[in-house]
Amino acid sequence: MVKAKATTPDGRVLIVMGISEDNVLRLERGLPIHFDPAALRIAPGTTIGGITLFYGTTDAELVRTLKTLIGPRTDVVVIPHGDEHAQ
Repeated sequence: MVKAKATTPDGRVLIVMGISEDNVLRLERGLPIHFDPAALRIAPGTTIGGITLFYGTTDAELVRTLKTLIGPRTDVVVIPHGDEHAQ
């Protein structure tokens, strides 16, 4: 899974999540996917303006798609070894 956040023109935060084929297989097996939104470094009390989900077969494809969504107000947080709280 790839996760990012962006700030909307009105100052709200948009959470972006890319789901890979491995994530889909996990969901098909009835296993939930969890990540700690604190990893995105969203300040407490920030208004969430929406959640955008997108799909790619691999993490590399997700990253390529994410790059097309990144703009000057996008904050991408790279977690080098993944989200230790992700399931």
